[in-house]
Amino acid sequence: MVYIKRQVEDGRIYYLLVQSKRENGKVVQHVLKRFNGANEMLGYCKRHKIKAPKIELVESHLAERIEKMLEKLNSFRPLQKETLESLKKKFEVEMTYHSNAIEGNRLTLKETYLVLERGMTIGGKSMREHLEATNHREAILAMEKMIKQKRINEKEILDLHAIILDKIKPERAGFYRNGPVAITLAKHRPPSHKEVPNFMSEVLRLLNKEAKEVNAIEIAAEVHHKLVYIHPFWDGNGRLARLLMNIKLMQAGFPPTILRKQERTSYYKALEKADDGDFGPLTTMIAKDVLKALDNYLKTIEE
Repeated sequence: MVYIKRQVEDGRIYYLLVQSKRENGKVVQHVLKRFNGANEMLGYCKRHKIKAPKIELVESHLAERIEKMLEKLNSFRPLQKETLESLKKKFEVEMTYHSNAIEGNRLTLKETYLVLERGMTIGGKSMREHLEATNHREAILAMEKMIKQKRINEKEILDLHAIILDKIKPERAGFYRNGPVAITLAKHRPPSHKEVPNFMSEVLRLLNKEAKEVNAIEIAAEVHHKLVYIHPFWDGNGRLARLLMNIKLMQAGFPPTILRKQERTSYYKALEKADDGDFGPLTTMIAKDVLKALDNYLKTIEE
């Protein structure tokens, strides 16, 4: 008997092709093949007519923890104004630091705080790096307004992108790219610039799709990947993708969530997996960061 076995190692999901047979009166299992991702496994099953297991983008035990913690957070709502303001300020600084650092900004977390909260200029750091910090906070404030809307339109996404590149590359701020682009260290080749508006309509559809609890995390991951996959702008795509991801999460009641600089390598690998149709690693990474955000909110409230 040959079948697919689902295995979890270090929080990541793997799939194995296993042969089970009786040897010397005992049932013995032999691993015949290890798949690199869900997409490869599904393709193999289709070709060889093997029953494929149900794909869970978020592990059930992780999904249960998230749902229980979200329920607990909702029981404290509405949050005290002062508590909410302190949590928002913490998020603004940390999200700005990590999102910019993923893209190569050299400001440290403390320096980002000093730029945003004290208006200081940091010696040895470029004007662009300072503007990336102040622009990103402005983009977060714009994002928070968008969360309250029932529907988000294309102009609002363009306006959000314009804030990210304001005073840095004004000629590209809020405008789709008008030519081909290559992504450094990536195998993926983004679609033609002529196709960008059509592809972006799918981003909007997902962004406006109703979703609750863990399903919102799955859609947020898809929105995030699709924006990066399309690469609709010359610059600022990653920052915008992480903001749109948060719109979807926060509309579903989750606290704002940060993909951290320390996760950069795993993050890029997860995006590559998603390019091949395997959304498990990216969705799981975002789900774990959602869990961290929930834990941070609950600890702050309970203290």
